Amino acid sequence: MSFRSAIYTTIFVLAITMVITLLVFWNIYIINDYRTIKGLHIAMYGHGPVPTTGRWVVLTLGIAFLGIVIAILSVFFANIMRGNRFREQQRDFANMVTHELRLPLSSIQVFTQTLQQRTVEPETQSKFLEGILSECSRLGLLIDQLLKLQQIDQGKLPVHRVPLDAAGFLKTFTGKWPRPLKIIADEHIRIEADPMLLELALLNLVTNAEKYGRGSIPEIVLTTVNRQACFSVRDQGRPIPKKYLKRIFRKFYRIPNSNTRRQNGVGLGLYIVKNIAKFHGGSAQVVPLTAPMGNEFSIRIPVMR
Repeated sequence: MSFRSAIYTTIFVLAITMVITLLVFWNIYIINDYRTIKGLHIAMYGHGPVPTTGRWVVLTLGIAFLGIVIAILSVFFANIMRGNRFREQQRDFANMVTHELRLPLSSIQVFTQTLQQRTVEPETQSKFLEGILSECSRLGLLIDQLLKLQQIDQGKLPVHRVPLDAAGFLKTFTGKWPRPLKIIADEHIRIEADPMLLELALLNLVTNAEKYGRGSIPEIVLTTVNRQACFSVRDQGRPIPKKYLKRIFRKFYRIPNSNTRRQNGVGLGLYIVKNIAKFHGGSAQVVPLTAPMGNEFSIRIPVMR
């Protein structure tokens, strides 16, 4: 919790405490007043009904008023905290994006300057060029994610669906991937999907599996579940704790542990995956697996009728 959030929380707690204290004293005053009137009534007229209806009405109205005050304070506090969290997210996002842009640019600059300033062996030159291409791909992915984020938040993500053979699409995707992948695919599954968006979703899932899979080769499984094509990406990383499973697809969210902090990223990949599935009428989910497997991330899209 930031210093500003702590101040807002303290003010809110003090305000609620004051309101509750006022309510308690209000009750004590009304009750004591009732007892006084009842005692005088008995002394003057003996036992019988005591005409104090008006005081109970005042007490009820006072309690209702204080309840309204508490509700207004709660809404006010919630809005302040929401705005504060949004500002913190914006600041953190700007810092993360700046960091993510600087790293590949710095690598590209070092590789290029080295190639310019001295003669290197063909093998080393090839590695440098591969490094430059890799960092350019990383920059391209980040820029694409930022553009997709803007379109999603505006509700204007363009989806151009075309009939696809899911297994053929998956084989084409894995054939273009620069590193080894395992694939298990059921044949004859047809879907209507945007190939570019579906490729971006799989790219994010496979990239995460490589980053957090502790060196394991990601496994992609294509099956049908409840008349939906299910693209699942499995890794052998650390299983995600249950308390994070519902949060992991949120915008900018990253699991707070050292393994996550060591990896690059701005917390947009899974948020984009979830929304790509949503714009196709499907869903995205994650399931921790039993050893030696780690986690299974999947995107589901309705099959063609």
